[in-house]
Amino acid sequence: MKAAIIQSAILILYFTAGFAQPKNTPPDTTINNLIHTPGYKTSEYGSIPEYIRYGSGARTLILIPGWGFDASVFQDFMAANKDNYTMYAITIPGFGKTTAPPMPPEGTSYGAQSWNKGVIMGILQLIEKEKLQKPVIIGHFTLGTQLALRIAIDYPEKTGSVIIIGGQAKFIGVMNGKTADLPLDKMVLAADRYTGPMWFKHISKDDFDKGNYVPETYSLDSLKGAQLWQQSAGIPLPVMIRYLCEYIASDLKAELDKIKCPALILRAMFNDDILQASANSYLRLQFIDTWKDASVKNPLIQVTDIPGAGTFIWKDKPGEVYSLINKFLSSHL
Repeated sequence: MKAAIIQSAILILYFTAGFAQPKNTPPDTTINNLIHTPGYKTSEYGSIPEYIRYGSGARTLILIPGWGFDASVFQDFMAANKDNYTMYAITIPGFGKTTAPPMPPEGTSYGAQSWNKGVIMGILQLIEKEKLQKPVIIGHFTLGTQLALRIAIDYPEKTGSVIIIGGQAKFIGVMNGKTADLPLDKMVLAADRYTGPMWFKHISKDDFDKGNYVPETYSLDSLKGAQLWQQSAGIPLPVMIRYLCEYIASDLKAELDKIKCPALILRAMFNDDILQASANSYLRLQFIDTWKDASVKNPLIQVTDIPGAGTFIWKDKPGEVYSLINKFLSSHL
């Protein structure tokens, strides 16, 4: 392997979406975050152990929350739109009060997307069980975005349209102000050889939390942001890390041209103070710039900016977001 490729992979260790490990902190080899904690009771692979059905509208929506969050984060969304849509808000296995599936066999590549494929299987089973006809798939934030786009690309016969709210198409890192936008094969290599086994495997919960997304990433309202941060922080570390590494080892940005249904991307634009903070240098790259050429690559994709909003854009700008979604769906009956 060329030295340049190795060096590129190592960058992921130090510049993973704000997950900065404190310098000179020796790894605690008594910790193994790549396996479930002793006594952890797993759920059935390929199932959706919890979902909420709400509303009575003619249009059907499946709501997929982001990394670390459960269906409850959509309660305000569903209450405000109960007359417009029939909604199914799922909980990704392992988040909220649910449990995750068994860990894949040791050595399984994060690029295999093992857990993400299991979630998609569960959503497809939900569509069959409820006899849903081409529902609108709404994906939120990290992970929810990847799952929604993957369904739209791989199962066009099951998808009416797709909406992304406050999400990003790909992981992009930063080093000394330089963008590290690696192709998928190198991202998978980095996750398999470095990010998982050499960094996250032994990281402490305290260090992980210190390097996690900050509350204002979620909402510009400090109270809402703090509450959302606490929900995410309550999820067991092995669960968060498995899903995070599968996200790192994916690249939906490269497949936007494969989407065959109408797609609406609602970009979280944050504000200047948040975007200009040195610790948040990755926010613009991931949540804004990954959609820059989306409409050029695929005319079916509409990108709309939501200024002054964090990734939970419907909590910061509810009226605007609900109106945009309703307008988009009304134009694609």
